[in-house]
Amino acid sequence: NQGDFHEGANFAAVHKLPVIFMCENNKYAISVPYEKQVACEKISDRAIGYGMPGVTVDGNDPLEVYKAVKEAADRGRRGEGPTLVETISYRLTAHSSDDDDRAYREQEEVAEAKKNDPVLSFATYLNQVGVLNEAKEKVIGDRVAKLVNEATDYAENAPYAEPEYALKHVYAEQ
Repeated sequence: NQGDFHEGANFAAVHKLPVIFMCENNKYAISVPYEKQVACEKISDRAIGYGMPGVTVDGNDPLEVYKAVKEAADRGRRGEGPTLVETISYRLTAHSSDDDDRAYREQEEVAEAKKNDPVLSFATYLNQVGVLNEAKEKVIGDRVAKLVNEATDYAENAPYAEPEYALKHVYAEQ
């Protein structure tokens, strides 16, 4: 809902740029329900105004998202311009550490949405088709935890940047 998005979408469409505009529609604009923020039924409906295709998919289904993004990428690579992909999902946690989501949504709503957690349902699917098992899942989980912990330690121990770097890579240098 910001001007820079609309300007970028228009520019990309006019110049047939290979861009995928990805909207993760988690049904809230921070603390405002979707229907109080947007007048159209789907965000992807806006694409037609820019002369690009728009598609809405189940954001909790990684295979459906992959298919939509692959089609959009192939379209862009063929020189046919941008695509707007809207994925419908749900924000399972508060918007930020300063957000008390109990003020604007019922906890029953959150509990119901957690039943459709895409990480858990995709893991179940991968187990069912024989791609994943408990041992592989543990190896992956341990590796991810290690990477996250290492990155966190690095970030927390990194020195502050020098003040003169605040404008580096912002303006062309002479």
